[in-house]
Amino acid sequence: MPLFVSLFTFSIVTACSDKSDDTVDTSTTEDTASEVVDGPNIWSGPSITFVKESGADTTDPANQDAITDLVILTRGLQGALFNVVTESSAGGSSPEGTEWAKGTTDDLDTLEFKSLKPAADNELKNVPDENFVLHLIEEDIYIDLTFISWENGGSGGGFAYERSTQAE
Repeated sequence: MPLFVSLFTFSIVTACSDKSDDTVDTSTTEDTASEVVDGPNIWSGPSITFVKESGADTTDPANQDAITDLVILTRGLQGALFNVVTESSAGGSSPEGTEWAKGTTDDLDTLEFKSLKPAADNELKNVPDENFVLHLIEEDIYIDLTFISWENGGSGGGFAYERSTQAE
């Protein structure tokens, strides 16, 4: 292959030096390659539904939504969701490593992100049928998520949501 490159280069040099006049070609060729646009990493793949049944064991991976290696969500018998990678139960800013906003990724530029409970107006019992955008902070991934159900605190911690996945 190096011989091919050398011959190709030699041919170009030879062709350029064969010009009979002393003019220099200063024209440029427009680059037609498409530009890579930096922007948010929005997961727009097929939706999946995740369900944690009431009273289910939060340490069982079947009751955890492993979104990425850094964010795996579940819920205890009450309270908010938490990230089992960094937390053993929900706290005031849970789930760690995430931020949430009401709306969809179509309106990403206008959304105000907060931890889950404040994003839900401190009324998690009202999240069913609400659209949220889940932002995985460290990986900078945005996911559309709609809660299907939310069991009131102390009743077993059941919940369900539908969320987008990574595009294939």
